[in-house]
Amino acid sequence: MRRSLHTPITAVLVVLSFTASAVAAPLPRRPPPTGPEREMLDEAKRLLDEGRLADARDIHLTLWGLTKSASDAFRVGMLSFRLHDYERAAEFLSIYFDMVGTPDAPKIWVPPGFKESYELARANFAEARRHVGALDVRASEPGAAVLVDGRQVGVSPLPRPVYVAPGQHRVIGQLAGTQIETTAAVDAGGERTVWLTFPRARAEAPAHPLVREVASRPVAAPPSTHSPALRWWTVGALATMSAALATVGALSVLEANDAAGERDAAFFWARREVFHCRPGLPACDAYADADRRTKTFTGLSVGAFVGAGLSAGGAVAAGVLLAPQAKVRVGIVGTAPGVGLSLSW
Repeated sequence: MRRSLHTPITAVLVVLSFTASAVAAPLPRRPPPTGPEREMLDEAKRLLDEGRLADARDIHLTLWGLTKSASDAFRVGMLSFRLHDYERAAEFLSIYFDMVGTPDAPKIWVPPGFKESYELARANFAEARRHVGALDVRASEPGAAVLVDGRQVGVSPLPRPVYVAPGQHRVIGQLAGTQIETTAAVDAGGERTVWLTFPRARAEAPAHPLVREVASRPVAAPPSTHSPALRWWTVGALATMSAALATVGALSVLEANDAAGERDAAFFWARREVFHCRPGLPACDAYADADRRTKTFTGLSVGAFVGAGLSAGGAVAAGVLLAPQAKVRVGIVGTAPGVGLSLSW
């Protein structure tokens, strides 16, 4: 018999449709600039045409603070390279690379000619990297503010190295009122890892004075909210209930045994008199009555013993939970502290 091809064909079509939808999904794109942003972009272009690179870069720095867009990071990095500000050029071009990905695998929407501009940015970054060093600052705790030469460069963990001029630099970490400071030297084109290790809070044992004689001092405990009378009444009531239920259980066992004996005797006489029991025959009625009493007293004995056990457990729990608080005494003998524990009922 030929197998139907509908199922595999349908599966292939479903897979192809999902693949096509995934491929066709648009990449994230920067929102169109607002009116003020458009004015700032026009002003930066005018300054750039006039050769005022530093002023144009300042405008793009302001836009970067507002938009955090890849295009503004690109412009700041490329203008900084033209101004020979290699530290800032390396910083913003590395940000640009992280945001856009690569020409073969872009992370965001890229305009036509992206590959050429990307390759130019890569060449400028490599040249800038020859002039600067990199500090890979790592903190032992997250959320620490990191400062290099007095300038805050981010919060730990930092996503990328900090690009600095060759030489020695001061690195500071600040976290919850604690400041860690160190210095690090790096050469042009080199990289160095800087660790900021914050101390962790530790519980310290109190120091005891050296004494020759035994010192005893009670440790204050919260006063008990339960009176002794309440505790004894509760324990007594539960213990009495346990004993009563145990007695009922024992009597029920005796009654159940007697009823079982009567049932067995009635069953014997019923079989001797008739082959099938039916209501109205004395032997059959005696058997049914004895059987009913046997089951009743058996169930009663089981329930009584279970209740007795629960009551006994409740009496013990009440005695413990309603007991006064334990008294603890701490003594110092010689140079070693000693602890004495006394429980009071």
